[in-house]
Amino acid sequence: MANTTPIFVLTPNFSTAASAAANTASDGSGALVTLFTAGTNGSLISSIKVNNAQIAAALSSAMVVRIFVTDTVGANPRLVSEAALPAATRSLTAVGATVTINFLGGLQIAAGQIVKVCQSAYAGVEDLNHFSAQGGDY
Repeated sequence: MANTTPIFVLTPNFSTAASAAANTASDGSGALVTLFTAGTNGSLISSIKVNNAQIAAALSSAMVVRIFVTDTVGANPRLVSEAALPAATRSLTAVGATVTINFLGGLQIAAGQIVKVCQSAYAGVEDLNHFSAQGGDY
């Protein structure tokens, strides 16, 4: 019999990571940054946001940001989503490039699974990006 009562997360889990390296691979190889680790009973992620976080005003590179999920032992990352992050000049009066990846119904991950991220370009400090995951643990 299927669940008839919605299941909600028990503990909020908001995590962040910074990416300062390029990885053009979409097969899970290369440099990946750990963003989120599932709790002991699994987790639910509602969205992942990427913000250009450069220090000084400069034109950032256009790039693709990628989201991977590992198996339950933290290995074998697989691509689950990607999005284009446009070039933009961030300054004191203009926001930098930002993209939000929403998971309709939530991205459910099991205990031991890890969410890893990367970006396809990094020309210098103007391409520093901060990733944030909003979710919770069961």
